[in-house]
Amino acid sequence: MNLPAFLKYKADPYQHLPAIVFWTMGSFNSIVWTDAIKASVLIMLGLAGIYLLRWWLNPMALGDEDAMALGIDVPRARIIYILIGTLIVAASVSSCGNIGWVGLVVPHMARLIVGSDHDVLIPFSALLGGIFMLLMDTLSRILPGGEIPVGILTALLGAPFFAYLLVKNEKKGAWQS
Repeated sequence: MNLPAFLKYKADPYQHLPAIVFWTMGSFNSIVWTDAIKASVLIMLGLAGIYLLRWWLNPMALGDEDAMALGIDVPRARIIYILIGTLIVAASVSSCGNIGWVGLVVPHMARLIVGSDHDVLIPFSALLGGIFMLLMDTLSRILPGGEIPVGILTALLGAPFFAYLLVKNEKKGAWQS
């Protein structure tokens, strides 16, 4: 069942439906300070958790067997990272809606700039993500034709960049089995 479509169908078309549609496109328009503070606290807690456990990520990038040989409980580490990532995503999406491609594109941009060491990559990805979203929000507000939802702009920029990464890595053979 397509739950978002069902909710749109059942929503009041004059009051709730526009809010649902704009939430699915992602926007910073209707955020108030209390929402931003609540989301920020949860996001910062999640980022702190990931940063404290960052030393697991470099060995895990080598593969499960190598990480286990170095003493990392890989299944447990994955569950912890999934739970922390879920907390961060839930906090951000609940406050500003679905802003796609940022979580895929920004870490890859950061990796191209600073490399693969997670000690540097994690804080740089967070900083670059914040800068990217500030730029997208500013751009969405100054483009002619009214304020465009941020999620539309990130998709317009993110999808081609991600396609570029796929083509680039396929040529190198990085993602071939």
